[in-house]
Amino acid sequence: MVLFETLLDHYIMFAEILGLWFMLEAGVHVKRQTVLVTKGIIVSIFVEALLWSIEFWTRSFTTYTVARPLLTATIYLLHSMIILEMMNMSALKKKGEWWLYIPLWICFPVFYTSQWTRLIFYYDENNLYHAVNAVVAFIPYYVFFFYGFIFAYRFFRHYSYMSRKDQRGIIYGVGVALIGVILHVVAKRDVDYSTLFSSVLMLYYLFLYMNGAKTDPLTKLLNRQCYYADIQKEKDSISAVVSVDMNDLKLYNDNYGHDAGDTALKTVSECLTWEKNHRKKVYRTGGDEFIILYFATNEQEVRDDIQKMKDALAKTKYVCAFGYNMRQDEDNIDLVTKEADAKMYADKAALKDTKERRLAAHKIATIEVMHEALHSGMWGMEFDEQGKMCSVEWSQQFRKMIGYKDETDFPNELEAWSKLVHPDEREAVLKAFHDTINDYSNKKTYDVEYRLKTKDGQWRWFHAIGRLLRRENGVPLSYVGMFVDITEKKQMNS
Repeated sequence: MVLFETLLDHYIMFAEILGLWFMLEAGVHVKRQTVLVTKGIIVSIFVEALLWSIEFWTRSFTTYTVARPLLTATIYLLHSMIILEMMNMSALKKKGEWWLYIPLWICFPVFYTSQWTRLIFYYDENNLYHAVNAVVAFIPYYVFFFYGFIFAYRFFRHYSYMSRKDQRGIIYGVGVALIGVILHVVAKRDVDYSTLFSSVLMLYYLFLYMNGAKTDPLTKLLNRQCYYADIQKEKDSISAVVSVDMNDLKLYNDNYGHDAGDTALKTVSECLTWEKNHRKKVYRTGGDEFIILYFATNEQEVRDDIQKMKDALAKTKYVCAFGYNMRQDEDNIDLVTKEADAKMYADKAALKDTKERRLAAHKIATIEVMHEALHSGMWGMEFDEQGKMCSVEWSQQFRKMIGYKDETDFPNELEAWSKLVHPDEREAVLKAFHDTINDYSNKKTYDVEYRLKTKDGQWRWFHAIGRLLRRENGVPLSYVGMFVDITEKKQMNS
């Protein structure tokens, strides 16, 4: 009978929460943990409604029954537990925050023994409720409002970057629920609050679902669909657009794996959201592409924020290109974004040019140090498609080894070198040089020792080696080699 009356009294509420239960499995924008916690809250609300109906039924008893104070204590605890568990639906409560349960741990023995200790409430032999005094009687509500306050505070803190427009649904739900409780307490109306809980649960789950639909699952930034929606919905409020592109994401994915690429994107996202700001929205619009929209923000504030984001990135190993454009009153948002993109690509080109120049300079310096340590120098030759030598290049290290400064006194010509070879070795050296070129079997290698005349007239011994690269048809493509000064070695062996 009680169960049937409970069903009738709460039919709409039960229909709502059961509908939510069935819809949970179809939710693709919320975490599995959120789904499980939501189901647990639905069960708690159902139990609370059932227990309250049973407790209401026991009020008709003319004599005291021990079940009534136990039911009252359980209902009081369930009110706070439901609010606490709602924080588990999202990131409002972190793992290990055991202190949040202290009020419940204290209330548990106090509520369940109150009938005998008379610390808060008790029932007399006529089954009438009595509060110990006016202040202590409200302890269950103090605990309830304590958890309600923490829930509201953490919600606003966690979602502070969102606009009031995005927050107002859950603000309304929580606010109306708390006001409803206060009004019933002030009016001394003992009612079942399960309907309020179910309404707040529905609104909060809807908020989380909508927020999940707008959020990129990896970076937790707003996604591309949300960007398109916002530039239409809030186009009149947008004051600036910033385009951001991360450099070398493909390099991290290819060389270190996609986990490294994911780490890079998450780190960059944290740098772009270094400060919670409801006048700024950050979107991940592509693999390594981001858009930032600013609202009611002047140019200097935008420039300062970009610099702070760059400073945050400078503490990491990742680099991003930035481009921004301010929007005038009548400017089309698409044109503003395209201009920001153009500036970003210009910045990206400048960063790439700077990086490539730096790497090239590093490589050149490394090669020079190696050649100085080995007393060596490079040379290279290129051939056309007919196999005719079309260019010769003597490295600056080689020129320096034999006393010449640059191409003006030692030109990039084969004769500049061949005429300096000692007469006793010239024929054999040139033969070995040309035999390697003409050997289409690619078995011969160029590896000779000979004397070479330096600019100051000395004869120094060199060891020269070379490798010939050929096209698929065997025609020479390029000839690359190296000279090593072995004069001291020859003198030691003589």
